[in-house]
Amino acid sequence: MTNKILRKLIEVEIRLGFMYIPSQSLELMPLNSAKINATINDGNQTLTYNSIHRRIFGLTEWYRKNNLKPGQEVIVTKENDVYKFELIKDVKKIKVEIEKSVDISGLSSTSKGDIVEDRIKELILLKGQGLLSVYKPVTDTEGIDLIVVKNGMFQPIFLQVKSRFNLQKNSFITNINKKTFNPHHSYFIVGAYFDLSNMELFDNLLLIPSNDINKKTNAITIKNRIIYSIVSPLILESKNKWSEYLTNKNELTNKLIEKFVEMSRYIK
Repeated sequence: MTNKILRKLIEVEIRLGFMYIPSQSLELMPLNSAKINATINDGNQTLTYNSIHRRIFGLTEWYRKNNLKPGQEVIVTKENDVYKFELIKDVKKIKVEIEKSVDISGLSSTSKGDIVEDRIKELILLKGQGLLSVYKPVTDTEGIDLIVVKNGMFQPIFLQVKSRFNLQKNSFITNINKKTFNPHHSYFIVGAYFDLSNMELFDNLLLIPSNDINKKTNAITIKNRIIYSIVSPLILESKNKWSEYLTNKNELTNKLIEKFVEMSRYIK
């Protein structure tokens, strides 16, 4: 476990002078609400941690002096029960350092896939406001990882989740086995990158209709396997053949609901 918390601030945190602690970093915080010792700008300060709301309070002055804006990244390092707060200038360097401190060499590819699939499932359930249910197949021989159902509608959406724990040249790269790939209007590919620096899914992901896979890329043979290869940056402003399928992870549920609405027009 890393002793660092990497946090990208949002507007309400800066306005109210607190910092939210994500679930994966709770082990670094006191079990109950308490005063905590902090070092900010090389000075000692006492802050307040609220365990119920998972927030550190008392940062208003620091935010104001540094004229922080939404999107600014902050790193908090815990050493001997003292929390050191720093602004991040070289975000890429810090992320690499944190990633190196997290050892996932013992995790199998199946375990890594399960982690990302669970994150996707949680996103759909939390953002679906009770409209959507998610199921996992007993087997994945058809390349289906998650089955999504909308209340009152008996036409599910099938998802194959392609997960990555690293990017190559800042691009998400994955392959789809043509042998087990059967395109269908209700079958979609989700491409998601798990960012080890903050133990969460990256902000953006791919949602690709399976019927569009062979339209966008030709099958190639690698080591006697016939595959479709997907290579795409996960930045919304990027321009490549997969860009139209990029979406913010928080919009994934809305995109799926739109697909259900679209299917309901044709399937009764």
